[in-house]
Amino acid sequence: MDNKMDETQLLDAVERYLRGEMTEQERTYLEELRKTNPEVDQMVVEHTFFLNEVSKHSDTKNFKHSLHEIESKLVEEGIINKTQLKGKAKIVYFWNRYKRTAAVAASIAGIVSLFNLGLTFFYSNKTSPQAITDLSRELAVLKQGQKETNKVLNGVISKIKIDPKATPKSGGTGFLIDAQGYLITNAHVLKGKTIIATNDKGQQFLAKVCMKDEIRDIAVLKIDDKDFKPYGALPYSIGKSVNLAEPIYTMGYPKDEIVYGEGYLSSVTGYKSDTLTYQISIAADHGNSGGPILNKNGDVIGILTDKSEGGSVFAVKSLYIFKAVDNLKKDADFADIKLASNNTIKKLIREEQVKKVNDCVFLIKSYE
Repeated sequence: MDNKMDETQLLDAVERYLRGEMTEQERTYLEELRKTNPEVDQMVVEHTFFLNEVSKHSDTKNFKHSLHEIESKLVEEGIINKTQLKGKAKIVYFWNRYKRTAAVAASIAGIVSLFNLGLTFFYSNKTSPQAITDLSRELAVLKQGQKETNKVLNGVISKIKIDPKATPKSGGTGFLIDAQGYLITNAHVLKGKTIIATNDKGQQFLAKVCMKDEIRDIAVLKIDDKDFKPYGALPYSIGKSVNLAEPIYTMGYPKDEIVYGEGYLSSVTGYKSDTLTYQISIAADHGNSGGPILNKNGDVIGILTDKSEGGSVFAVKSLYIFKAVDNLKKDADFADIKLASNNTIKKLIREEQVKKVNDCVFLIKSYE
């Protein structure tokens, strides 16, 4: 790929990237380009949203088609009666039936279809000038619906409140420690001023920094976004006890989709016998920083933090999650924070545990 590629080529590359059709080399190049070029990153975000809307539109259309087939079959069998529409009533009927579906990103196709329907009717039935006027009005309403949809789309994108010229500074993983929207991550993940937390469904939320401890490499965030809905409860608890060689697993965002990894606790101290951290045997890349380390019962026992030059991976002990929260409670603005203490996934198999934990792990990006 060339940095000077035109917008059409770039859009084609983004679509192949989202469909997973790129080679590993192309995918790596584009992901690096996203980190250094905010316009490319924004294009990927916007196009992902656009494709999701088109997919929803397609699902709705297929469902309506199935209902229509069932209706036709029942009419043929004489189980129900259906009044056949004639003349101009057809246009009104189709407009009333499809106006909501048409008001999506792909509504141009709906406009063309309705326009063709109007032309067919006009030439086959020699419609009066009044009918043409009515059709024009209906098209105007449909176009207005498209404008309203575009406003919603732009509202979703603009709510992120990232300056188009903003530069991605850093990123990693974070996870909920309180169902009201409190997240914990590594301090080194937060090098920019604007923080965006994205869940596994692709929903993006603004977050603010509540506290940052550079020494222990811990930071607590609060999702501060009207679109975020608090969870009823978190599936895991924050544990304190650990055992050498204990099986562990983690979930994080070394890329733009969540990745699972598993291993074991290899040392109860970290780099150069650092007592703040554990050494763990687990596969991890840059974006895994800030992800949860869970034991076989689904208790969080630490926060994945970094790798040494020798390739060893370390995790901040969960003890410092408790300490961070205790200190944060001293501030009246955050006195409501309450650590997750009830583990509901203890008896589940690993795959089921992961499904529950998945909803609570977020991609964290900071912009300057």
